[in-house]
Amino acid sequence: MKFLKKQWLVMLAAVLSGVLAATGCGQETAGGLAPADAQDGDKLTIICTLFPQYDFARFIAGDEACVTMLLSPGQEAHMFDPTPADMEAIASCDLFIYTGDAMESWAAQIVESLDDQVQVLDLSQYVMLREEDDHDHEGHEGHDHGGYDPHYWLDMTNAIAMTEAIGETLMDMDPEHADVYARRTQTYAGQLQALDDAFMETVQDSPRHDLVFGGRFAYSYFIKRYSLDYESVYHTCSAQSDPGVSDMIRVIDYIQEHHNSCIFYEELASGNVAKTIAEDTHIETAVFTTGHNVTKSEFDQGVTFIDLMNRNLELLKRVLAE
Repeated sequence: MKFLKKQWLVMLAAVLSGVLAATGCGQETAGGLAPADAQDGDKLTIICTLFPQYDFARFIAGDEACVTMLLSPGQEAHMFDPTPADMEAIASCDLFIYTGDAMESWAAQIVESLDDQVQVLDLSQYVMLREEDDHDHEGHEGHDHGGYDPHYWLDMTNAIAMTEAIGETLMDMDPEHADVYARRTQTYAGQLQALDDAFMETVQDSPRHDLVFGGRFAYSYFIKRYSLDYESVYHTCSAQSDPGVSDMIRVIDYIQEHHNSCIFYEELASGNVAKTIAEDTHIETAVFTTGHNVTKSEFDQGVTFIDLMNRNLELLKRVLAE
């Protein structure tokens, strides 16, 4: 194994053996990743960085593979850095699926160090990345996006491309179950296509076409795909510091002028800025999920990416109708 020295692995294994024993196969698992040899040796072992590709992979793979998510449920994706246990698990899995270097800047070094036994699927190679502009975010402290917006899965056509790439990869790696993977890929892609159609129809049939965001802005693909206008307190995806007074006033003025009924913020966030603006303008707040991750409760309940996007759809229907 190239990435970790053998002497360190021996010591690390003793520490990890008790912690990682709870990670199994044939069930939805996340966080505390186990090395591949601790899982079902007859099945492909797949590690996914974020929730969207994890959800796509677990649906397509079904019981034919062990699929785990690198993030723990409830963990903030942008502040994540892999632990030694994570790196060991990646180095010993069959397939590592990640969003791309623009999102997981830490992945490049790991990928470069993997041996040929680990297949790597960089999903950004299957979509057209958008360059960030003045009204988009500029990256995170310590997690530079390299000039590209990595949140491409919020365009359902990109989510379909991700799903199909995962399905084709599994078919190539496990020809024995290729027909099963193909059917599941088609099923999930069909659900995503239905969502895409529903988002399009909702916007087209609504009297208004603008949204207001009071949290980190990771929605440019969604806004562009579904022909929406927007105003946002943060023009970046980083919320390391509070917005300036001028930013708050600008959004408050926008709400009062356009009579918006709701201001959104992202999942797994306090929403304090959005709530402050909502109190001042007498409107409501709501979570418009980016889909990076889910809470522990949602994960245990088996919430899917489709479920998350349907929540966004219902919010969109209500807010654009008001």
